[in-house]
Amino acid sequence: MDYILGDEGSGYSIGLKGLRAVMKTYDGRGKNTLLSGKILENLKLKNIQELMKWVYSKTPVKEKIAELGKVVCNTAELNDKISIRILKEESMEAVITIEAVIKKLRLEDKDFDLVLVGSVFKCKKYFKYVLYKKLNGKFPKINYKPLIKKPVEGAIRLAIENL
Repeated sequence: MDYILGDEGSGYSIGLKGLRAVMKTYDGRGKNTLLSGKILENLKLKNIQELMKWVYSKTPVKEKIAELGKVVCNTAELNDKISIRILKEESMEAVITIEAVIKKLRLEDKDFDLVLVGSVFKCKKYFKYVLYKKLNGKFPKINYKPLIKKPVEGAIRLAIENL
């Protein structure tokens, strides 16, 4: 799917939830979070009004929102409860996506490799390790591999193998 209709577990989704948490804090619907100051600081904005202008500007913000996933990770490391919750929720979304692919490929009981791609996997404590624990419990034969080649090369290889 794409980032609008289904990119749960991604940096973009994490960043977007971070922005929403900031707005909930601002309007009194949510608890205080370190994200409020850290996101403004990261974007070099002075206040929430500037943040709203930034979000609704014509400048493409998708990549910048995705980069805010790193801010969520950093504030989680500072024990921000909202950030920790966002990361745990999104890691479970990534697990659901990976499980769906595993089932479609009928790999549940097979030895298989999984390459995790994206900056979100640098967020170890509250994202990557949560994901590993859940996947390892369901798929004990899973092997995590580092990304060596471009993802498109693997897709082409799989397509050729399955002809």
